[in-house]
Amino acid sequence: MVDSVILWIIIVAALLGLVPALIARTKGGNFIKWWIYGAVIFPIALPHSLGLNFKNFGLSKACGYCRIQVPLKAAHCPKCGYEFPDLRP
Repeated sequence: MVDSVILWIIIVAALLGLVPALIARTKGGNFIKWWIYGAVIFPIALPHSLGLNFKNFGLSKACGYCRIQVPLKAAHCPKCGYEFPDLRP
């Protein structure tokens, strides 16, 4: 009887963990990490995933010299000073 209760708790936790994982994935987060996080501590992970705002998701580019990620609108690299060519017409 105890084994079946533990099994049900694990199944419910895994299913509940899908909710914050799917929310975070739509915002650009890692699905597996958020699924584990949500399954372990769902009451904290759900509001955390709802409050996240991945502002830089898809809005960055790699520096041509040092290869760090910089904002897409940056005129130069903040680390090495490499100036990006202006490709706007």
